Amino acid sequence: MKINFSHLTLKNLKQMRWIAIILLVLWVASGCSNKASTPEDGATFGKTRILADEALFPIVVAGEDMFEHTYKRASIDFKYLPGIQAFNEFLKDTARTLISARPLSAEETAYLKKINSTPFTTQIATDAVAFMVHPSNPDTALTCEEMLKVLKGEVTSWDQFSPNNRTGKITLVFDNQNSSTVQYVMDLIKLKKLPANAYALKNNPSVVEYVAQHPGALGIIGYSWISDYDDPLGKKLRSEAKLMAVSVCEGENAGKPYKPYAANMLDNLYPFRREVYIISREGRSGLGTGFASYMASDIGQRIIQKAGIPPYYKLEYNIELTSKPFKLEK
Repeated sequence: MKINFSHLTLKNLKQMRWIAIILLVLWVASGCSNKASTPEDGATFGKTRILADEALFPIVVAGEDMFEHTYKRASIDFKYLPGIQAFNEFLKDTARTLISARPLSAEETAYLKKINSTPFTTQIATDAVAFMVHPSNPDTALTCEEMLKVLKGEVTSWDQFSPNNRTGKITLVFDNQNSSTVQYVMDLIKLKKLPANAYALKNNPSVVEYVAQHPGALGIIGYSWISDYDDPLGKKLRSEAKLMAVSVCEGENAGKPYKPYAANMLDNLYPFRREVYIISREGRSGLGTGFASYMASDIGQRIIQKAGIPPYYKLEYNIELTSKPFKLEK
């Protein structure tokens, strides 16, 4: 087959050359654009950073280990911070996913809407604020009203509850001045500042260590730090101090103290509960959103249940009954 180029003029050749150059530029630009728009992470692969309230560390780290074990191409850098600081970092967009002990406030939601960022919130569990006392303290149960008086600073000595209690003045001990636990108590007692006998340390384990050395101390921590009975650190913390029981504030069970065990939280028998959320502003199916979906899935909810706190979704258990005889091996 012959191709006749005799009809092509110099002008035609120049036009064709420019068309070829333009097409080449467009092709390269298209390739670069596609590369730039390709996400660096998806629901089960890539790298990302997730902010997490350090009060929830035991729950989050259990989920992290299983998630990355299941999805080998996923790598999540969890940054644990006191609750207030974690929210501030999230709003500054240093990470696009946050695991928290409270939802976004109306002001925070409005701010994100103003900057055209739409958050998606997934509730995954219920945690509690727990109270720890020295092993020698005979008062291990208070009513809701009594505990609120302690938190407000209206009761400052243990002998105000029991004349024979010789553990002395009450010292309120928190994990961190910027923690979600401090924020929770401030909202609970509806005061602008904590009483003069309240102090903040570094983290939740340091609170229990302090209580173990000071008979009058009342340690206030996230329950998930001691809820897993198979966790070595949880065992150690439970052995150093005693967990208090508190009654609900109203209703037929008012005056009956209960500890913040999972079953009691599910039955609303423990008053100081708080929900656990994963908040994402990725706006797509990124790795943060993938982790949230994983923790809300059946396996993620079982991980939370194993940690000793109630998962948000009810778990189903299938039991197969059979009438066939079975033989015991000797």
